[in-house]
Amino acid sequence: MLIMKTVIYKTAWLVLALLSTHFLKAQTTQVSLKEAIELASNNNKTLSVQKLEEQRQKEITNEMRGKQLPTVALNGTVSHYFDRQVIFLPGTFAGTQNPVQDVSVGGLNTLNTAVTLQQPLISKNISRQKEVAKVDEKIEKETTEEMKSQLLLQVTKEYYTIQLMKGQLELQAKSMSRNQKALQDAKSLFAEGRALKVDTLRSYIAVENLKSSISYLKNNIDIVTARFKKLIGMDSTLPIELTDRLALEDESEKFLLLENKAESATSKRKDIQLQVLTIEKEERKLLVIKGSQLPQVSLIGQYQLQAQADDVKVSQYTFPKTSFVGLQVTVPLFSGGTFTAQARQGKLKIQQEKLVLEDLKEEVNLELSTTASNWKNAKAQLDIQKKTVEAAEMNYTINNNRYLNNLSSMLEVNDAELAYNMAQVNYLMAVYELKILTVAYEKALGLLQ
Repeated sequence: MLIMKTVIYKTAWLVLALLSTHFLKAQTTQVSLKEAIELASNNNKTLSVQKLEEQRQKEITNEMRGKQLPTVALNGTVSHYFDRQVIFLPGTFAGTQNPVQDVSVGGLNTLNTAVTLQQPLISKNISRQKEVAKVDEKIEKETTEEMKSQLLLQVTKEYYTIQLMKGQLELQAKSMSRNQKALQDAKSLFAEGRALKVDTLRSYIAVENLKSSISYLKNNIDIVTARFKKLIGMDSTLPIELTDRLALEDESEKFLLLENKAESATSKRKDIQLQVLTIEKEERKLLVIKGSQLPQVSLIGQYQLQAQADDVKVSQYTFPKTSFVGLQVTVPLFSGGTFTAQARQGKLKIQQEKLVLEDLKEEVNLELSTTASNWKNAKAQLDIQKKTVEAAEMNYTINNNRYLNNLSSMLEVNDAELAYNMAQVNYLMAVYELKILTVAYEKALGLLQ
């Protein structure tokens, strides 16, 4: 009976363990590069802030547009005076000999209601402010697109960086397997008297060094993965699996197509478009300053009801009506030279922004030529590393066989294994550099969207 309970208990725990393992695996989120970019576009906090700023700027444009529409207000006042209001009249008007005589007038209770209207008719300042707001709206839209482009590049880099380190981890694990086998071979040969003790020590040290490298890589993968999750707006506690491998596609053909678009594509760069819009904004701001010196004409009107009495019998009050409509003209005459100074500042700012645009175009040309040169160098390095891997593998196989036949030392085998491992790592790095530089060149052309 006791044995049966023990068996049932162990079976239950085994089932629970299998279910929990299956549950944990089911919770792992598989993410391709395309999906990671979509997640970042929707969930990245910095980009979300910029999208809200873009919406806010649209409302500022609506605010400027509203200033050109009529303003209608209803005002109402109810007052109680403890002493009657006083006006001052010449004494002869009031029937006294005093030069000036105060006269109490009005009721103790007053009611005053008015509807006022103001409609700007001629106001260059307001219309030009609206144009500035429209340019600001375009700037925020381009800023959002530029941030998306930067985010796409950053997500791609982080994605492939994780895959690069995982690839390095796989290579280190294979190297560990080879070195552990070499350690076992060294121990066997030493026991047979066919190898020196120093060969065993050398293999042991190589294995321990690889353990340290593997631990360091695993820690770095965890750090970069956590940073990547934050970048795409994913919960840091959820496990993630990247599905796109760090593998070569036809990067040469893609890069050639990009090079053919180099001359026409640079104008699509968001930073250049942003700078052009900045110059346009400063020019319109200068027009706003000049518009402040122009006359402004507005249509004004009012409809007013008022009453005064000593009692609170409102139903018995009479409400005389007063209404008018007219034009209000405002002509700036002198402001102490403020507008002139502001106009000079605006002209200097435009000159600055134009110089910034020229410098930016030069930087773009330098970035394109540098990225293209780096890409071609990375392609050459990739071809070299591919041949190096083949040679290093052959060299390791030859030296290992020679050692097993007591024709060479473990030092030669370790050197060959290290060279083979480094060649594989360098090849993987060359693949990584080539893919990142292709995306960077696409970004430099303003085509990464």
